[in-house]
Amino acid sequence: MNETAIHALTPAVQSEFDALREQRDLYRSLLLSEPGPLSVFMGYALDTVESLRSALRVQTRSSEAFRGKIDKLQMELLALEQALVGLELPTISARLQNAAAAVNDIGLRAEITGNDLLPAMVLLEELCNHLLSAVDIAAVHLPLAEEEEEVGQELEISERRAQRRLAAALKQLSDKLSAEHGKSVSLVTIGLEDIPESWGSALFDLLGQLIRNTIEHGIEAPSQRAAVGKPETGTMAIEFVDRGAAGYELNVQDDGGGLDASRLAKVGVKLGLLSAETARALEPVRMINLIFQPGVTTAHDPARRGLGMQIVREHVQRLAGKMQIASKRGMYVRYQITLPSLTS
Repeated sequence: MNETAIHALTPAVQSEFDALREQRDLYRSLLLSEPGPLSVFMGYALDTVESLRSALRVQTRSSEAFRGKIDKLQMELLALEQALVGLELPTISARLQNAAAAVNDIGLRAEITGNDLLPAMVLLEELCNHLLSAVDIAAVHLPLAEEEEEVGQELEISERRAQRRLAAALKQLSDKLSAEHGKSVSLVTIGLEDIPESWGSALFDLLGQLIRNTIEHGIEAPSQRAAVGKPETGTMAIEFVDRGAAGYELNVQDDGGGLDASRLAKVGVKLGLLSAETARALEPVRMINLIFQPGVTTAHDPARRGLGMQIVREHVQRLAGKMQIASKRGMYVRYQITLPSLTS
């Protein structure tokens, strides 16, 4: 296929073609690399993926703590760059440079918040997934010292593939909904490999509904985002964290327009969920919880039934979890879901 024909493809097909071409280039560069240095780098790459994802999971409540997270990410990326010296792996180098540039840009800002990290998280997770793909490919032709190591690696690869299947299904849904609604959305997922197997189906349904709500109602159209100084592409981040004996935590955040508390209040009064007097006295931080009530929706289409967030809440309740929501108008919506330990 020549370049003219490639450029004539639809954006979706073009994206798939680019991914296949990048996979081909990665495979070729791995085959041409010296097995010894490549094997060392792949081991380091696995450690780096874990370190980057661990750093992203660290809770930051202050600007100082957030800067500490940025410093950690910068050090990990710099160390990976040094480990890459001597190897010709252009697809990895390109993703590494993009992620490092995005993180460094945040570090140079005078004032930074967790929401500033969302676009960089997309590039960091793309780098992590690309590194894991490289490890999978390299494992096919790199000799392993012991059979026990081979078995362990096969199990690790199997777990990563399961995580990527779930992440791929969520991304496919995100891309489909984005195209349907004329939006541009980047979805980043972290820690899905820690989801207990028995929860996979329920959490896919739950996350699928949150993705749908975010794209339909939360993230603005590219022109609207550009008009207020936002990147035209919105970002949605999904993070699953294993807290050990304390259970699990599922965080979902976007950098869209946030929830309109005043509109929710009007809908709540119209449905008889609260009086006009109560609506006037209720703080916005409490008003946004109306979104979980049946029939309440921020959609302007009167045909919409407003059941999406009720479905999400029911999924959380079935898993014996709890859910909190936070929003800032014009900036973000953040859902925090806590789930019990399966061993307790």
